[in-house]
Amino acid sequence: MSVRPLIATALMLVLASLCMAPSVLATETPTGMQATAGVSYVDLNWQTVAGADEYYVYRGTTDEMTMIESVPANFTSYHDADVDEGSSYLYYVTAWDLGNESVTSNSISITIPAEEEENIVLPVLAIVLSVIAIQVCVVMLLYFSKQKMQLK
Repeated sequence: MSVRPLIATALMLVLASLCMAPSVLATETPTGMQATAGVSYVDLNWQTVAGADEYYVYRGTTDEMTMIESVPANFTSYHDADVDEGSSYLYYVTAWDLGNESVTSNSISITIPAEEEENIVLPVLAIVLSVIAIQVCVVMLLYFSKQKMQLK
């Protein structure tokens, strides 16, 4: 019996097992987590983790965090538009590589600002003052026209 087919088969089995074996090293932790809040959104961003397959974004409170999105590894940001004005949220991100999840990034707590009410007082005041100024001009024109007619 020839040894070559046995060596070839053994080599193929070793290569196949290496390709399918999960990574035994934990993925690095995402760093540099930052958040910006707007009236109805939160924008998150973080630093790239070398070798990560994807990132998982978590949101919640200190008691309960829920994974809200899986982000492809070529993106290091997430836009969360499912937030309520005046509410506070806690966020963190993990990196995934071949089924291994990293330790969580730094947590960020952020409060969504309430929508600012439009200040209607100044525009209304400007209109009222304009109307009064026009009325004063009309009264003055009538007065001076009457004065002119009396002089004739």
